Amino acid sequence: MSRTARWLLVIAGSLAVFGLCVLLGDLLLPWDQATRIGTGAGAGAVIAGVLGAWASSLIGSSASPVAPPVGAPTISGERAVVAQDNSGIIITGDNGNVQR
Repeated sequence: MSRTARWLLVIAGSLAVFGLCVLLGDLLLPWDQATRIGTGAGAGAVIAGVLGAWASSLIGSSASPVAPPVGAPTISGERAVVAQDNSGIIITGDNGNVQR
């Protein structure tokens, strides 16, 4: 399924959840009609927002990181840096002083 189709599905689902919350608020809550609809709309907006945020984290996530090829340099440590086939200047460390 394409990314656009997924987003359209999320939008349609959010609208359906919002409408259902407004309808249920109007049918089930014991207050006057304006308050029931307002409460249902507020609950529907919150739930639709959570659904959108959840879908964004799923749809927008990138692919899993790829393992480095065999024979490639590996690094470890908090400030470790590796460069391969680089013709420029690489500065690492805290102060970044370059001496020539």
